[in-house]
Amino acid sequence: MGLEQYLTVIDDSKETLDTLADQIWGCAETAYSETKSVEKLTEFFRKEGFTVEDKAYGIDTAFTASFGNGSPRIGILGEFDALSGLNQIAGLVEKKSEHPGAPGHGCGHNLLGVGSAAAALAVRDYLKAGHPGTVIYYGCPAEEGGSGKAFMAKEGAFRDLDAAITWHPGTSNVVVTNSSLANFQVLYSFEGTAAHAAGCPELGRSALDSLELMNVGVQFLREHMIEQARIHYAIVDAGGYSPNVVQPTAKAIYLVRAPKQQDAAELLARVDNIAKGAALMTDTKVTRRFIKSCANFVSNRTLEKLLYQSMQEVGVPTYTEEEYALAAKYTATAPAGSDRGYDELVSDMLIPGDIKFMKAHKKDRLWDFIVPYEEIHIVKATGGSTDVGDVSFQCPTAQITCMTLAPLTPGHSWQIVSQGKSTTAHKGMRFAGKSMALAVMKLMESPDTLKTARAEFDEVMADQKYIPIPKDAHPVAMSSLY
Repeated sequence: MGLEQYLTVIDDSKETLDTLADQIWGCAETAYSETKSVEKLTEFFRKEGFTVEDKAYGIDTAFTASFGNGSPRIGILGEFDALSGLNQIAGLVEKKSEHPGAPGHGCGHNLLGVGSAAAALAVRDYLKAGHPGTVIYYGCPAEEGGSGKAFMAKEGAFRDLDAAITWHPGTSNVVVTNSSLANFQVLYSFEGTAAHAAGCPELGRSALDSLELMNVGVQFLREHMIEQARIHYAIVDAGGYSPNVVQPTAKAIYLVRAPKQQDAAELLARVDNIAKGAALMTDTKVTRRFIKSCANFVSNRTLEKLLYQSMQEVGVPTYTEEEYALAAKYTATAPAGSDRGYDELVSDMLIPGDIKFMKAHKKDRLWDFIVPYEEIHIVKATGGSTDVGDVSFQCPTAQITCMTLAPLTPGHSWQIVSQGKSTTAHKGMRFAGKSMALAVMKLMESPDTLKTARAEFDEVMADQKYIPIPKDAHPVAMSSLY
């Protein structure tokens, strides 16, 4: 029997894995507060014989679970954080919250963490059979706005790996070939002087004026930055709600993105200057607090091809008529413009036959196929960011997306939360686990493939500059900044 024999443990553990994913869905904890989710995952790994390190790399909700000895050392990345304000009743094809304002798994990380755990479980059985190597599951907190992997990388994680792989829930089964945007997130705090806004306004120095001037300055900056860059902000303190007071404090969180870290760093320096200028204009003070950053994702084509081959060998799950019908109902709720992701996927393709295939399946009720992988492709930065980018700067890294959602499901939405406990989601999660496990075992069986992946990594990184998180920066929950 071949390597596929070790994948049977995922089917045998179906009930346990599906239940674990549903339990984490129910926890729905945001960045750096994922204590219950971590407890459930570490309990699972301990029962399965893994060596678990709690509070890994000095982060309360980070952990590792390892099995085996020696080389090669392959990492599998898991996530489990939720998004604020996205609470939604599971399985309901309309927007309705049971606990309005509470968090929800609007990016499917309840599935991501458990799918990666399933992969580690299968590799464990391979290693138990006497094969050399070590598999390390990285429990990575705070992907959503906290850059947990970047803080882990700052403390030395991932550097001793021969390779790392991961996956993400999505609407299709596809190897991720594009890059992501690097970003920096900073809190700007303005301090002025309170005064009666009518009686003695000349004595006041408005921090809110400073913040508004900063925002205006950044609006003018937008014309003079590269097209792919993005600048977002959120005002988290407007100085109170009394208009008859000159506001003495004001705060805003800025998120600056660009295709490469160096581009984002240069743009952030210009935002810093605008903040200083706004404070100077209003005779106030401004302080800057670094929150987090993440690098652009740099994929590894050697690993991409291996993952694609593994997905094909595992084969996509089969679905029932009820699952197809339910998916169609969710797709019908998608807002206008939700097919943009599909259009971008097809626009990246260069082979006419692949384009024809994708167009023929655009209106399928479920995209229950593997998107063709084109070895020759143009890498471009997509609109989002991921801290998987920081891992990709430490070792050869690749990732896949597996279908857990109905076509056209928008990102970070109530629809994703609602579908997070469905049988379709569970099937996609287990498919991801099997595909990653098979790829990891193939790597462990092939030193030449690992050497090729490393040589490619070294060549690509010669043209990349990594800017690590500053040594004095520490993980922070976003809610604590308000």
